[in-house]
Parts: sequence; structure tokens; C-alpha cells
Amino acid sequence: MKYLVYCVCFLGIIFSLESCKKEEITTYENLVVDGNKPPPYSGIPVTKIEIYVNKLYIDVLGKQPTQTELTTDVTYLKSKELRMGARDTLIDQLLSKDDYFKRLYTTGTAKFLEGINAFQINQEILTQNFIIGILYARGDTFEAQVTEVNRDKLVKLQQADSLYQNNHITVNEFYATFTDNSIYDDINMGSLNFVQSCFENYYLRPSSTSETTNGVGMVDGESKIILLKNGNSKDDFIRIVTESDEFYQGLVMENYRSFLSRDPKSNESFQATFAFKTSNDLGEMQKSILKTDEYAGF
Repeated sequence: MKYLVYCVCFLGIIFSLESCKKEEITTYENLVVDGNKPPPYSGIPVTKIEIYVNKLYIDVLGKQPTQTELTTDVTYLKSKELRMGARDTLIDQLLSKDDYFKRLYTTGTAKFLEGINAFQINQEILTQNFIIGILYARGDTFEAQVTEVNRDKLVKLQQADSLYQNNHITVNEFYATFTDNSIYDDINMGSLNFVQSCFENYYLRPSSTSETTNGVGMVDGESKIILLKNGNSKDDFIRIVTESDEFYQGLVMENYRSFLSRDPKSNESFQATFAFKTSNDLGEMQKSILKTDEYAGF
């Protein structure tokens, strides 16, 4: 009798296990269906995509998109399910436009040169040309040549956006033009003010005591070491400051503040600065911020 009970129980356990096993397989097959995974951004409304595109145009080009541009770009992003590759493509298109480089130039003159415009720069160039003519007429060749150097720096400043757009100058040289000219010198008179303003504008921090002392000495023609680099002229100082790691870090921080209204976290700053220095591509660094969900508001 006991044997019969054990057999019945054993058979019951087997049937129970088989039943559970069959149910698990059925449930699994119902949940996982190839090609039926919902896109991660499918629920984002069109209005949010429109806000994102509008922000991109304003931040990158300094103007709102036309209705045609807005409709076209929103449709494109939506058709691509807002994938990062699609955002890359759209942002790349904006970064290639003339208005992008003009905006870079405008924000640069606003930051470094108190918003001086193209007409004022051209007037200064004409004044320098007039002075050069007088100096040569007097036979003062040395002063005429010094003034020509200053004039040429103003011409480079005037053309900086197109020079950078056409890859004739690097991002380092582009930003150097804003401090390597007589207008910046007039705003920040004296070597001390010049050095301190460069640190504040490029690095978004004040210079240390040793950086100030050595920087002033270098600008005044003394052989000094600053940021672990040796130099003995104002040109050396500007070159060292605009080629240092902190130059890239400063632009990373500036763009995080501009686009995200916050400073980058330590890991964000390290990664973005390293990538920026490696590529030396300002647009790529900006794109890495502009394509994020945080910036887009998704």
C-alpha cells in the first residue's frame, strides 16, 4: 500500500514539473518577439522635438530656424527615432554653415573685446595704415614696421572667422587673435592687466601669484617659465596660454555653462578635455554636448 502511494506521489511530482516547464516556455515565447522592441524615444511629443531643434539653431547659429527648416528637421529626427546618429547629422549640418563661424566670432569679440564690431575694427586698420604712411614719409622705418605688425594682427582678427572656417588657422590661433591685437591691449592696459585678463578669459579663473609674476616678466621680454613652458615675449605668452591643456578645459567649461547652465562634472571635464585636445575640433566637442538628452530635454 505504501509503495502504491509513493508511486502516485512521484508521478504527481513529475506531471507537476512538466506542467511548470511547459508554462515557462509559453510565457517566454510570448514576451520575446524578434523585431518588436519599441524605440526608446517613441513617446516624445513633436513639440519637444521642435523645442530641441529651435534651441540648436539659436545656440549654434544665433537665430531661429525658418518654418521650413523647423518642419524638415523635426520630420527627419522623428523618422530616425531621435537616434544619436541622426542628431549627429543635423548638428554637423549646422556646424558647417557660415552663421556658425560668425556666431563664434561674435561671441569671441563680446567676451574679449567688449563687443567691438567689424566697422570699428576696420576703422582701426585704416588709422594704422594712415600712421604707417606718415612714419615712412618721415623716414622712421622701424616704427613703421612695428605699426605694420600691429596692423596685420588687426587684419587677422578681422578675418578670423573665415580663416578658421577654411582651416587656415587652428582653434588655438582663432582664439589667440582676440588677445593678440592693439584693441585688447587698450582695454587691458599694462602687462599685469594683460596677463590677469588672459587667465580669466581663457581659463575662467584668476592667475596664481607665480603665474602672474612669470607671465608679466615673459610679456615684458624676460625669459620665464609659465605653465611648464619657457618663453621670453608676449607672443610666446599668448601661444603657451592658448596651447595648454587648460585652454581646452576652459572651453569645455564655457560650453557646458552656455549649453547646459552648469559646470561639467569631474569625469565629464576630463573626458571632454582629453577628446577635444586629441581632435582639436571645437565643433566635435560642442556636438558631444548638443546631442545629449540633457540638452535636448528628452
